[in-house]
Amino acid sequence: MFHHAWAALSSTGGFIGVYIYSGDHLYFLAYDDMLDLLNKIFIWLQRWVQGIPSGPAHLYDRLATRYLEPSYEHIVEELRDKTSGESLIVEVGCGTGKLLLKIAETLKPMSVMGIDISRAMIELSKRNLSRSRSRGLVDLILADAHNMPIRNQCVDLILSTGTLHHIRQPKRFFDECARVLKEDGEAWIYEFSHDAKYEDLRAIKTPRIFLKILAALHGIPRRIFEKGYIKKALEKGGYRYKISYQGAVTKLILGKT
Repeated sequence: MFHHAWAALSSTGGFIGVYIYSGDHLYFLAYDDMLDLLNKIFIWLQRWVQGIPSGPAHLYDRLATRYLEPSYEHIVEELRDKTSGESLIVEVGCGTGKLLLKIAETLKPMSVMGIDISRAMIELSKRNLSRSRSRGLVDLILADAHNMPIRNQCVDLILSTGTLHHIRQPKRFFDECARVLKEDGEAWIYEFSHDAKYEDLRAIKTPRIFLKILAALHGIPRRIFEKGYIKKALEKGGYRYKISYQGAVTKLILGKT
């Protein structure tokens, strides 16, 4: 049991960690180490519990409206050059359906399909979509990303935002993406990364400490894409892929071999 703990600040007043005095010993826990530990715990929890239950789903709906929806505009703009009125777009881990809705209203593809393993999320998606004139373009399916109920080689684009860290078997998910994509199709997979460099976060208005904590709770570090279990799954599957960084977001583009 520790007797005292106090924050450690840099010369500019930024938080860099915590000093803990226990008995006759003084320990220092660095801020980045705290985030790493938090991230490992939450990835384990979110991979263990498959499907967000009703209470957290409603909380997520409110948080998504405040913190995630602004990024949806950027994603939709990125999609413009990749999709057309003949495209079939599938969002894996569609959550509350707000990105699906924005895609349907803005890009008007032939069809948009949302898949989620959480029944509560699917119900929230139905509620959110019911208010839109574009709801006829959207199909919602309660399903597991490891076994998508979609026929082979029929999807133009798979989209996934903040879902990969929930998935227990990334290679199996990547295999499913490769199976359902057309020959020239791609999967665009977005994740927050708490180990993004501070200089990459300068243009973001949200306080950087808050953003890093959010990414630790709901994301995958860059280093896992570069040399961790995600990298191993990608290499084992032999997929064509590209990884890029956009502020606190890591984007993985996956294509057929």
